[in-house]
Amino acid sequence: MAKKPLEWSKRAANDLASIIRFYAETASPSIAAMARETILKAAHRIDTDAVIHREGKRGTRECVLKKFPYIVIYRIDSDSRKIVRVLHQSRDYFNT
Repeated sequence: MAKKPLEWSKRAANDLASIIRFYAETASPSIAAMARETILKAAHRIDTDAVIHREGKRGTRECVLKKFPYIVIYRIDSDSRKIVRVLHQSRDYFNT
């Protein structure tokens, strides 16, 4: 059986768009592009090897970014991986 592609929840896609918009408006388009690339590279790592990141809350896993203060939060099942949120490291993601 073929591996299902990595999915993004609607909330995670909105999180990514908001992060990019924030950096484009407050820093520069090039910083926004760097943030986008960093998050997408993390998503690629999740797609390649989902279990390398630390366990999170309520059955999630967390990929903590180093260049930008965000966490890519995702769930893995036997046949799928889904990014559920991309949030600032200071936020409690089950209260958001």
